[in-house]
Amino acid sequence: MKASDLKLEELVEFSEGNINLHGRRLVLHDLHAFAQFRKDLLDMAGPDAARTILTRFGYFWGQGDAAAMKRVFEWESLEEWLRAGPRLHTIQGVVRAVVQALTLDEATGHFEMRMDWHNSGEAEEHLIEQGPSHEPVCWMMTGYASGYSSFCLNREVFFLEKKCAAQGSLICAALGKDRKSWGDEIKPHLKFFQAEGITGKIMDLTRKLHQQSRELARQRHLLKTIEPPATLRHVEVHSAAFRAVVELAARVAPYDSSILITGESGVGKEVLARYIHANSPRARKPFVAINCAALPETLLDSELFGHKAGAFTGAIKDRAGLFEEADGGTVFLDEIGDVSASLQMKLLRVLQEKEVMPVGESRTRKVDVRVIAATNKNLTEALADGSFREDLYYRLRVIEIDVPPLRQRTEDILHLTRYFVKEASRKLGIRNLRLDATCIDYLQSYSWPGNVRELENAIERAAVLSREGLIRPEHLPPSIIHPLPSHTQGVSAINRRLADVEADHIRAVMRLTGDNKTRTARVLGISQATLWRRLKKLNADS
Repeated sequence: MKASDLKLEELVEFSEGNINLHGRRLVLHDLHAFAQFRKDLLDMAGPDAARTILTRFGYFWGQGDAAAMKRVFEWESLEEWLRAGPRLHTIQGVVRAVVQALTLDEATGHFEMRMDWHNSGEAEEHLIEQGPSHEPVCWMMTGYASGYSSFCLNREVFFLEKKCAAQGSLICAALGKDRKSWGDEIKPHLKFFQAEGITGKIMDLTRKLHQQSRELARQRHLLKTIEPPATLRHVEVHSAAFRAVVELAARVAPYDSSILITGESGVGKEVLARYIHANSPRARKPFVAINCAALPETLLDSELFGHKAGAFTGAIKDRAGLFEEADGGTVFLDEIGDVSASLQMKLLRVLQEKEVMPVGESRTRKVDVRVIAATNKNLTEALADGSFREDLYYRLRVIEIDVPPLRQRTEDILHLTRYFVKEASRKLGIRNLRLDATCIDYLQSYSWPGNVRELENAIERAAVLSREGLIRPEHLPPSIIHPLPSHTQGVSAINRRLADVEADHIRAVMRLTGDNKTRTARVLGISQATLWRRLKKLNADS
């Protein structure tokens, strides 16, 4: 998991009378009311006491969020877990936090993070009731950053605000370091943190949340709702590999050159072809697609080039082929590698002469189309064995675009998933359908042999099986939750005992469900009693 992938609707469950972050109840507060509270605190307790209280409040909040992030996700690195703190502050609406620099040396314990805080809610609170300040005032925010980082690193980290919007600066800026790196500079500020005992309370809270999750899982099993739809039409591209594909497609779209799109089944070759058509001068004309492998030769011939009445049994009237129907537009020939030798010759005529000859006619007809072809086969091998014409290959492959499989662009999995969740919501009529954050690690670690098509189908299945409009791991296909070992894992994986593989998988599912035995048993497809016996044996063996 990466910090940039965190999304509010996947972390927080909203229902009437309750806002829940995986077992932690949240409450929305009005900024103006908090500004008044801050003023009263300053007036009644004085500046030092008020700063201490608000800093401690932020520190506890930060430690709680860090514990939640550890409980819910497997992080790509310690650095990503640390970056998740500023990201949470941003999606929670506290401030737009931007990490400018992060230095972490786990060997020496050195830590340093520089952050810019844009549009600080805490500075605004102070300005509303107190007016401009001579000193930085974002005490909760420095407490939060300190608590969050201290929990992640399991050692004392302190953030100090170096400039503040309440002082007249355009933005706020903070610097965080481990205690040793601060030296004597931190000593005057330590009294405001008073962090003793907070970490222990956080760990106790985490254990209680694990227990509450079991009861929540039991209650969720009893509930089921169906609600109206929502829509989404945009999919973000985050992987460098697929971004390069889209950029190439955009560059060639304005020109009429033939394009050959290659890639495994299900990677989205037709989607890319439609993107090219939509961004071409032919966009207002038809886009006609046909799967060449889905039809026998005689029927495909008629579909592509048309036929004259009486040309064969059942041809009762003249019929225009797809090339004529798409005149002025684009024809997409999917699975071009399965076309017979005789049809390859006819396709070559279309590309060379821009004309077709319907079945049963002796005269050609002019057509104006752009041809985009696609295949999941290795056409160079087909050239070598003579099953595919070399002249047709080079006519089709003026521009070749190779679409990488989904396993090679894992950065796109989460964004595609969100798109398909919204599409499933619209299609199935499940209002506010959303993805539980515990699904993300499963989705991102799976190899997706069926690529984007498999992901789309997996999300639709999960949506159908979901309860309360929330997709959880147990709703995903078993092949994703219990993936078969890849043949690429090598001899070391083959030589492992079955008991070791089973033990590792049980531990992984327990970790991903936050040690929730009810949900773990459901994901594993076994009874709670069986899970209890397996865990007891694992504990004894270890």
